Amino acid sequence: MSRTLPFDPKQLREKQTIAIPSIPVNQYQSDFKKELKLYGKERLIRAYYDMLLIRKFETMLDTIKKEGVYQGIKYTHKGPAHLSAGQESAAVGQSMVLDPEDQIFGSHRSHGEILAKSLSAIWKMDEKALLSVMEDFMDGETYKVVANHFAGKDTRDLAENFVLYGALAEIFAKKTGFSAGLGGSMHTFFKPFGSMPNNAIVGGSATIAVGASLYKKINRKKGIVIANIGDGSLARGPVWEGLVLSSMDQYKTLWDDNPGYPPFLLNC
Repeated sequence: MSRTLPFDPKQLREKQTIAIPSIPVNQYQSDFKKELKLYGKERLIRAYYDMLLIRKFETMLDTIKKEGVYQGIKYTHKGPAHLSAGQESAAVGQSMVLDPEDQIFGSHRSHGEILAKSLSAIWKMDEKALLSVMEDFMDGETYKVVANHFAGKDTRDLAENFVLYGALAEIFAKKTGFSAGLGGSMHTFFKPFGSMPNNAIVGGSATIAVGASLYKKINRKKGIVIANIGDGSLARGPVWEGLVLSSMDQYKTLWDDNPGYPPFLLNC
């Protein structure tokens, strides 16, 4: 239940000073042995594989856009190709510690984040759940293409090819893409694996991600929500509106049975 919040105008208008605490910057110190012990050799090798896969994906798109051919296959891509080459480690590193129910919203350069989050979910979900996701999505239309032509050696291999094909088909405006070809490069996503809609507007995902985190809090859903929007977005008003909305002190006082802030992170 909500509360009545009385306030005294005289008290609110009293002269005072707001003290801003120091903000640590560049505090992380790399310790490979510690990370190896934490994640294990197999998982770190997998992270490196994911980074290479994303770089190869972006390199392929860049080549097709510029030259109209890749490894002997000709294709004219008339749409945009907003690449994220060089940011693979950030996308994969973030996704490594996220669970399938965690959600990420991105920017106009989020191919790597889409793939990284989906690949992480594939690693963590059981094979039965993976198969169900692929078969149920869009009545299995995308899955049938992949199963018939790019099945791989097991369900996880199939799921990886499913994500690569679905994302690429979407960028190329094909019906078997993750949004039936209607979203394209800047609006590709795959919700079942926690990759949420991206946004062509700089900083546009900030407030949307706050709304998604509020939904999780109100409905007591598992997971956190991250807006990956880049440092340039901090000049945008909606980003600060999202920060204000997500950090209101009222979250600690309005509801007795569910206090606390929405599970929201801003990654710039």
